[in-house]
Amino acid sequence: MPDRRFPGRATTLPLTLIVPTHGRQELLNRALASVARQSARPSEVLVIDDGSEPPISIDAQICNALDVRLIRHAANKGAAAARNSGMRAAANEWVTFLDSDDQFLDDTLSLRWTAATRGEPVPADPSVVHGCGWIDVDESGRPLTVRRPRGASAPAAFASGCWFSPGSCVILNARAALEIAPQDESLRRFEDYDWFLALALRGFSLRTIPDECVAIERVRRQDPRRVAEAVAMLRSKWRNLTRDPATLRRIDAYLDLEIAAAHYFAGSRLRAACALASSYLNAPRLSLHLSPGWTMERRASSLDLPGQTP
Repeated sequence: MPDRRFPGRATTLPLTLIVPTHGRQELLNRALASVARQSARPSEVLVIDDGSEPPISIDAQICNALDVRLIRHAANKGAAAARNSGMRAAANEWVTFLDSDDQFLDDTLSLRWTAATRGEPVPADPSVVHGCGWIDVDESGRPLTVRRPRGASAPAAFASGCWFSPGSCVILNARAALEIAPQDESLRRFEDYDWFLALALRGFSLRTIPDECVAIERVRRQDPRRVAEAVAMLRSKWRNLTRDPATLRRIDAYLDLEIAAAHYFAGSRLRAACALASSYLNAPRLSLHLSPGWTMERRASSLDLPGQTP
C-alpha cells in the first residue's frame, strides 16, 4: 500500500544523494522521509553506514518511495571516508549530501536543482559548487535562525572558514572534485573546511541561492582537547602544502576561532579570550568572522518542519 506521507508521483533528477550515518537509525529515517516527501527526488540515494553497530537498515516504505542503496563500512572511518565512498559509487556526476541528523524542507530540492542548472539538463560548470540557505534548529527541533550564505571564488575566502554547511547544503560535481581533491580521510574534524580550501585553490567557486532549503541541527558541544588535536593536524598539513604567508595567517586565524568557540561553550572563558585574541592578531578585522559568512535573521518560535502537522 502506498505511504500517504509521500507523493505518489515525483520528478526524478539526475542527481545522487549521499547520506553518511553512524548509529543514528531514527534520525536517518527522519532524514530519508524528508527526501521522499520532495516533489522532485534524486534518481538514487546512497546511505553510507559508517560502521554502525547494530548495522543500519532502511525502512521498507522509504525504499518504495526512493531508489536507495546501502553501502556499509565494516569499521567507522569518519564522515570524509563516507562521503568519498558515496561519491565514488554514485551513478550520477552531480551529487548532493544530507547529514543524517538534518532534513530537507519540503519541495526545495527542485528549487535548488533549477537554480544550479539554469534551464540546462545538468549544471554547466563542474567547478561551481551550488549552495543554499538553511534554518538552524536545536535538538528539540525548535528553529533558531535562518542563514543565507554568501558566494565566493577567492581562495582566501575558503581559507577563512567553512560558512556554507556543505554537509547538507551543496550540489557539486563529484567526479571533478574527486579528480582534484578527495576528502582527507585522516581528518575527523574540519574535513569540509580542508576539502573546500583544496578545491578553491584549484579553481572551484561557490554560488548560492538565498532560499532556506534545509533544517540543520545545531549542537554547540565540542571537546576542546579534540578540537586542539584536529587544529594541530590541519596546521601541520597546510604548512607542508603552502608557503604563502597570507594563506597561512588566514588558516591560523580561522582555526583560532574554532578553538575559542570550543573553550567558550565548555565554560573556559579565559582560554576562549586568549584564542580569540590570537585570531585577531593573525587577521586584524572589525567583525568576529573572517569568511564571507551569511545574512542572518532570527526565526519565530513556530515553524512547520518536514512531516509536522500544523
